[in-house]
Amino acid sequence: MQRQYRNKFRTMAARAASILGAIVLSVSVSGVAEACLRTAVPTHTMALSVRTLQSDLMVAGLSCNQRALYNGFATNFRPPLRDHGTALRNYFISLHGDAATSELNTYVTGLANYAAVRHAQDAGEYCSGTERAFRALMVEEIEIERVAIAYAMRVSPSLQQEITLATAGAGCEVISGTRVVAADGSSVLD
Repeated sequence: MQRQYRNKFRTMAARAASILGAIVLSVSVSGVAEACLRTAVPTHTMALSVRTLQSDLMVAGLSCNQRALYNGFATNFRPPLRDHGTALRNYFISLHGDAATSELNTYVTGLANYAAVRHAQDAGEYCSGTERAFRALMVEEIEIERVAIAYAMRVSPSLQQEITLATAGAGCEVISGTRVVAADGSSVLD
């Protein structure tokens, strides 16, 4: 079953290769910028960003008829999703102690509700935005963290502020208008 989803995900990626040229270029971040991003963004912020992306893609799977894309994403990125999920749980434990599970469940439910509201407000924009994220994730050897940071900066004002503050001091990623721009000047998720 897992192989079936992986193969379906790769087949969709191959079909999309001709239209992905622009996306591949827009998601390209230099190795220097990538290393800087990894060290500048706190672990909990990265985990929150990955969970934001995951929640939005889950809602898109159901609301935008992107189930196959979501299943491929969940299968392909299972290890980093698990690792960031553990980091997120640890962060909530550090904040809330014994109430961590309840608080985390409330937070994740809030993310899904926020995604559903954005979908209800403008389904076309929401679905095209999540489709761009799915397509970016299909790029060979793309790391989920790169897409999650760019995506979270677009949809979450609080994460945008956290990421901007963390990376500004390190000289990594900056905001240019509404674009997320890498230190080397390349755009992410345009």
